[in-house]
Amino acid sequence: MSAEQKGERIRKSLANCSSLPTHEESLFLRQNDYWTIRYHGHAASLKSTRGLHYLAVLLRDPGREFHVRELLARPMDVSTPAAAVAAAGRVTGGLYAGVPVLDAQAKAEYKCRVNDLRQDLNQAERFNDSQRRTEVKNELQAIADQLASAVGLGGRDRKTSSDAERARSAVTKCIKKAVQKIGEAIPSLGYHLAARIKTGYFCSYNPHPDRPVAWKF
Repeated sequence: MSAEQKGERIRKSLANCSSLPTHEESLFLRQNDYWTIRYHGHAASLKSTRGLHYLAVLLRDPGREFHVRELLARPMDVSTPAAAVAAAGRVTGGLYAGVPVLDAQAKAEYKCRVNDLRQDLNQAERFNDSQRRTEVKNELQAIADQLASAVGLGGRDRKTSSDAERARSAVTKCIKKAVQKIGEAIPSLGYHLAARIKTGYFCSYNPHPDRPVAWKF
């Protein structure tokens, strides 16, 4: 093969690579009653569900842990971080009536999250990062409101039904069903979400640090 032919082959190879799907093309967009989802060149349109709504919240803020009550409290039309923060302080969701109750595990997870947030706040203040400082303070306030609603006079727990466990079960079921539906339409994304979405009392999206996905919303 001549040098000219080799050069032409390399140019064609580079052209083919430039046409491959990129991380920037990943999309998770709600349009009325449907979500348009695109991942590595594959696309799907799925009818809106609470599970897809929860996934969108997690994908918007990779690495952050959301308590299931915070996810339940968010209105389905939340599309901006500011609206999401405002919703986080309202523990409703419409699924369970009565006063919220936190069990021992939920309290322990809240305590760990508060410690992490305090470290984030110290770091934000050291670097004079006003935006991050505001975000952390908002989340701390949401947690404080949540804990206050779960504790009665003298620091005693309020006694109602096990709402925290039922909330965990409901959110987990919705998220797993949504991941399954996505996997049926886009198998590669289904595998990705199944591996990178954590559920429990706290839910989060944790993409591989070396292979982050730049989602567009």
